[in-house]
Amino acid sequence: MKAIIIGGGIIGSSIAWRLAREGVAAIVLERARIGQEASWAAAGMIAPQAEAQGSGLFFDLCLAARRSFDASIDRLIAESGVDPEYDPHGILYLALDAAEQAELQGRARWHREAGALVEELTPAAARKVEPAISPDTVYALHLADNRRVDNRKLTHAYAAAAIKAGADFREGVRVDSIVAANGRATGVLIHDGAILEADLIVVAAGAWSHELRGLEADRVKLHPVRGQMVCFEARPQLIAPAIFSMRGYLVPRRDGRILSGSTMEEAGYNKSVTLAGLDKIARGALAMVPGLGELPLREAWAGLRPATRDLLPVLGASPSVAGVIWATGHFRSGILLSMLTGEVIADVAMGRRPAIDLAPFSAARFANQ
Repeated sequence: MKAIIIGGGIIGSSIAWRLAREGVAAIVLERARIGQEASWAAAGMIAPQAEAQGSGLFFDLCLAARRSFDASIDRLIAESGVDPEYDPHGILYLALDAAEQAELQGRARWHREAGALVEELTPAAARKVEPAISPDTVYALHLADNRRVDNRKLTHAYAAAAIKAGADFREGVRVDSIVAANGRATGVLIHDGAILEADLIVVAAGAWSHELRGLEADRVKLHPVRGQMVCFEARPQLIAPAIFSMRGYLVPRRDGRILSGSTMEEAGYNKSVTLAGLDKIARGALAMVPGLGELPLREAWAGLRPATRDLLPVLGASPSVAGVIWATGHFRSGILLSMLTGEVIADVAMGRRPAIDLAPFSAARFANQ
């Protein structure tokens, strides 16, 4: 089987790894640089309990995603030769006033009802987990089995493992449309007018996925949601867990960097870093850990999250064109969902039954919208 994967971010690279391991001749076509869009801009949380806003379909998907990481991360490291820093330090979710405490107490209830591990902490107990937190902390949740990863290294690991397994990555190649005959995809038309033939096409182009011609009948629409991030220099282990609140989050790296984010902005395809964005992030960071105020700024950046109308990913076969599989629209959770997405898309490609029910994430849900 020959497969073309449109998009060389973390999702496309994960799928390429899984398909190449199956003996599929996988070709990844990336319009710009491999892993340099949303995958590069993220914080790297493997955190179902921080990402989901309630129990149900999306939370179950996120829990399955974490299980997929736990089952496959060692294999990825061995096959890629890259350590993506899959760290187990958990998340401390802070409430800094009474309203935030009420919100987190509600979150703790549905976590327990869904069978997730959550510990409610007094301010004194929270400071034992992380002494640097704000004295304004009135309550906290400890999400001990949520994890984090260096998303840039993880994307590199997927791509490196895929290449070692035989995948072909091509940068600077923009796909214009699907080429089909008798209702089945036969290849893609690229920007220079050439046609590349394939047995299978996987659409994993993030916020640009809906620009692909030939799949209009699927009615998949995505829009970019800008997220700005700030990175500070610090000594390693200045803070151990990732720290969340209603005002933002802090994610430490092994080398001492601390990432702080993030904004949620409707700004089209504009990836500018703005003064207002930096101000919001800085205020949130200082509210959680006031001692960060003297840290030197290292860099700031922005990325574009690919969002669907219902904020759920699009996974599985195209309803209108045989031989096409969607793998896009991961919004805020592309890093978390990357391992599972590679796994289930490979299952669909090889004719196996995926470990999760993909029907709720099918493009068919947009038929009447």
